[in-house]
Amino acid sequence: MDIKLTQIQPYSEDELWSPEKFPMPERSRLHHLEPIGIGTPKVESLTSFVTRLANSHEVFPSILLSRVINPLLQQTFIKNYTSRGLKTFFNRSHALNGYGTIATDFSNVINQLTLHNQLQFLTLIPFSNILVTKGLLRPYKAWCPICYQEWKQNKHLIYDLLLWTLKDVTVCLIHQYPLIQNCPHCCRQIHWLSWKSNLGYCSYCSQWLGIAQNKAISNNSQIVNQERWMVNALGELLANAYQLSSLLTPEHIQKSFNIAVEKYTDGNIAAFAAMHQIPKNTCWGWYTGKNCPSLSALLQICYSLRLSLSQFLMQDFQQTATTLNKLTFERQSSKKARLSPQNFNLELIENTLTTILSQSSESLPTLIDVAKQLNINRRLLSRHFPELCRQIVDKRRHYQHLCHIASIDKCCLEIEEAIITLGKLGEYPTEARVCELISNPGYFRYKKVRLLYKKEVQSIIRSL
Repeated sequence: MDIKLTQIQPYSEDELWSPEKFPMPERSRLHHLEPIGIGTPKVESLTSFVTRLANSHEVFPSILLSRVINPLLQQTFIKNYTSRGLKTFFNRSHALNGYGTIATDFSNVINQLTLHNQLQFLTLIPFSNILVTKGLLRPYKAWCPICYQEWKQNKHLIYDLLLWTLKDVTVCLIHQYPLIQNCPHCCRQIHWLSWKSNLGYCSYCSQWLGIAQNKAISNNSQIVNQERWMVNALGELLANAYQLSSLLTPEHIQKSFNIAVEKYTDGNIAAFAAMHQIPKNTCWGWYTGKNCPSLSALLQICYSLRLSLSQFLMQDFQQTATTLNKLTFERQSSKKARLSPQNFNLELIENTLTTILSQSSESLPTLIDVAKQLNINRRLLSRHFPELCRQIVDKRRHYQHLCHIASIDKCCLEIEEAIITLGKLGEYPTEARVCELISNPGYFRYKKVRLLYKKEVQSIIRSL
């Protein structure tokens, strides 16, 4: 039966199976894995999410990072797929949980691959405007073994909390148990990511890292209230990341600090610094906005003022207004008595320096030794007797230079003797064999030594 093409009618827009009416939704390249705990103190870390994502695809994290994620990054963090290239990255894998370029780049790429838009809340990116890098993150993994054990027994997903990546967190938010930082089986520290990371297991010995609560050693009596308060305060901060991310700026922190100084010490920066045992110049830098306080410093201030960290950042000081009169802070005076000014016999010091300068170069002491001998500061010598000090230094340097030249000449003689000895044994004088026969193989880094060695070897080759 012949079919005429002109008689075929196109699909109408009312047909249910029309592709124009039902567009295909966008598909993710990787599994749309749900992050754990966003908006709660128990939010997951980005390194934990990457490990779970690799496990979901039944590949090692090293394969996922090097083959899938790395080609899409804006900057090169993994130079190659070899062990050396990955080892450098894994050594600094804790940075993925921070707020720098590496955390931003990785979270954006993984958002794109999984069609998420909230993975930045698995890092400290929401607080990037107020945090100081120094002393913020711990480079090696820390975990609560009781959490691991309970999740395994209850068949829950095992993951690492973002709280555990912070250096100031030393106890578990749930069990108030000290975080473990070394594998109890091989005693090694574990990076947050490695070639074959498996959550809950050691990356080196592959042993389980959990422990039952009834078998855990009770250390709650040794945990101070400040440690408990810190973990609760930081947990509350991470839970409010979405609300605070658009609010927090360095200017906002400066304003909060200024309000605290005005409210608690009537604008007296020196008194506020003494109250919290902080250097006055450091407080002045925070007050004027030249510097931003570290997270540890903010926690210490909030703990002393009976404020939560969120209250301080939101400038909510009203709740503690009734307790202001009850807070008393005492300056801790130094126990060391102030030393009275010391009288110096400048004539005796000058005579001593002159006598030392007249000594032979071999027995010439350093200026530090001279200052210790006279029981004075090294800078006092240079301030009052700069010419004598310069002559002593120059004389010592000249003697050391002569000794260095003599050592090089000695090494050259040893090389000549080593080459002759190897020639008698019928061996070719390679650099490695010559180094075995001389006292200072490190002298091969000097040009004179290397030129002599090459000259001797070339003369042997010409004689063959």
